[in-house]
Amino acid sequence: MLHTAHFYLNLTGEELHSLENHLGVSYENIGGKADEYANGFTTWITKQYGIRLHFIVDFIKLLGKVNITESNFPEVEERLKGYLFYLFLDQAYYDRVVMIRMDYRLDVRIAESHRKAILYLYKKTAEKHRHQKKFDRHETTVYFNSKSIQGTCYDKEEEVHAKGREMEEYEKDILRFEVRLENRHLKYMKYRQGKEKWLEGYFKQELYVKYMKQYLGTMVYSGDYYKISGARKIINESNLSKKEQQQLLDFLRYVSRYGIEKAKDKNTRYYFNKFLNQLENLNINPILIPRDRKDFPSFMQNPFII
Repeated sequence: MLHTAHFYLNLTGEELHSLENHLGVSYENIGGKADEYANGFTTWITKQYGIRLHFIVDFIKLLGKVNITESNFPEVEERLKGYLFYLFLDQAYYDRVVMIRMDYRLDVRIAESHRKAILYLYKKTAEKHRHQKKFDRHETTVYFNSKSIQGTCYDKEEEVHAKGREMEEYEKDILRFEVRLENRHLKYMKYRQGKEKWLEGYFKQELYVKYMKQYLGTMVYSGDYYKISGARKIINESNLSKKEQQQLLDFLRYVSRYGIEKAKDKNTRYYFNKFLNQLENLNINPILIPRDRKDFPSFMQNPFII
């Protein structure tokens, strides 16, 4: 459910001086000393906009578990208060903390060959949706970005290899879907929607599902992946009329050859949405597995299931 969150805390010069004395290091080295409190914290001090103590929390490392749900919030809150008490010997600092980023995640364990195939197919999805635009210059990562929210799908193993660090057991064979809520969106939700910029409010299953579906699900589509022969078999055995079956097969072939964007342009909104709805009801993804890719399987279950 959760991956990381980024927080900061404004400090006075006197508070920074007290923190340096308490930890026995200069402010440049406070991060390393602060991170000794527990796994999962990355801390640093900036002086660009006054004095700020920033810290990012990796919830998997913090709790030592992968499956994190809203029921874990009390434990997370206790750890955050403990971290701040470790630094300042006063839990009152907890109420001064500001959250400026939240990352939701969905991890799916699938074989390497399937991960490569899925990422290849994601490059053939819509180029844009509402305020999101797709960026797919990297073989192992696809981004769907807006100015305030970033949706990403990437091969976690490849990311670990690229960073040159040791692989954790929970990162092996993982295709990660991630939605990052930037500060701009959190501020919008606070001042336009009345939702406080705090962890507890975003530590909710319903919000997790909403953001993942809205900012990734709409881009990767629902339904399992087939080559044209598999899709044809399901469509021909469906309750659709012969005319509708042929129209749907023609639509799939067109998408496979020219892509979703050109299929949008070719069809009216009514027919485009009709075809997508029919495919969704048949559990067929509109992006077909190319029949000439012998290295790809003929069928893949859609990994994006919330």
